[in-house]
Amino acid sequence: MEDDKAQTSRNRFSSFFWRCFLAVDIPLLLAVAFAIAAPHLHPRPFWWAQLLAVFLPYLVIPTVVAAIVSILWKKWIWVGLHVALLLLIGLRAFPVERFSAPQIEGADDLVILTFNAPRYGPSEEALGDSMIALVREFEPDMIALQEAWITGAEPGQPGMRAPQVRALTDSLAYTVATPPRMSSQAAWSSNSTSVPMLFRQGVGEIEVVEQSAVQLSDTPDDHVSVAIRTRFRWHGREAVIYNIHLRSFGVNKPWEDRIHLTQPQTWLPYLRQYRMAYRQRAAEAEALAEHIEDETLPVILAGDFNGTVNNWTVRKLKGQRSDAFQVAGAGPGHTYRADKPFVRIDFLFADADWTVIGAHVPNVQFSDHRPLVVRLRWRDEGPAE
Repeated sequence: MEDDKAQTSRNRFSSFFWRCFLAVDIPLLLAVAFAIAAPHLHPRPFWWAQLLAVFLPYLVIPTVVAAIVSILWKKWIWVGLHVALLLLIGLRAFPVERFSAPQIEGADDLVILTFNAPRYGPSEEALGDSMIALVREFEPDMIALQEAWITGAEPGQPGMRAPQVRALTDSLAYTVATPPRMSSQAAWSSNSTSVPMLFRQGVGEIEVVEQSAVQLSDTPDDHVSVAIRTRFRWHGREAVIYNIHLRSFGVNKPWEDRIHLTQPQTWLPYLRQYRMAYRQRAAEAEALAEHIEDETLPVILAGDFNGTVNNWTVRKLKGQRSDAFQVAGAGPGHTYRADKPFVRIDFLFADADWTVIGAHVPNVQFSDHRPLVVRLRWRDEGPAE
């Protein structure tokens, strides 16, 4: 009789524990499932899923713990659910291409550096010296900068170049062109940009054919709502590269605002800021994707997408293109923040006409981002002798 009572007590404890576990695990599984599905869920109604997607890599740990608990309790259907979700996360993070034999670098590879390097933190001189040191190390043929303002000359007023741009054009063999002024009917009517493209002179076979600005929004926030399109020629063939900086959360970041879990009145403003940014960013991505659909030349997209590979906007622009770091990089490749890398939001996507030879995220900390350096080669070209 006492044994039966003890067994009954253990069964009750086990049942109570399992119900408590499910109270935590079911929301966890739903969060992971929506985070996995986020690239396919439009941010207009599912902006909150985009927020969950940012944390998907970090949801792996509690999911693994929950799978172990399910094994200990011999809940095999529940184990299968956790394992299935973990496999989906793993397949997205480590595509088959990542395990192929590494490509051999060649002297004639096209080297592109993309970097969000705003002017703050170090002095102008330190910022310029740091940019020069970085560029000298990798010697890119093309540099896509974000948050680096340049302005074309106006009548009676000379042009302006941010110090990180000026350092490269004055001290190294790089040139930068200001795109033509957009039409006066556009919300953005200026010959300035914060997403300039720089090109290496005197070495290699790169030739700029034309540049233009592509408006991504009807709002006056031109520093996040314009992409620079450059048509160029490399080894006798033409292609197009877009330098992109999609809308951020603005000067005041949501995570820097004060939110108190015990004060519900602070929740809504916090969430509204996320909702607005994700929806506006999706509209920009749609506008750019529509523009790119008309391209007849091979396309490269580079820049700060302000989203992760698990977000809808990044998937929308990636399309069938190769994610350079996912294909040929090593490690997570997190680019933000530079001091404590948390997410990868800086990308280079390349059409199938290009082979990704290598991708690297240098550990530099004179910006809040880390740069991305990519080596590309025309697909039907072999390595240089």
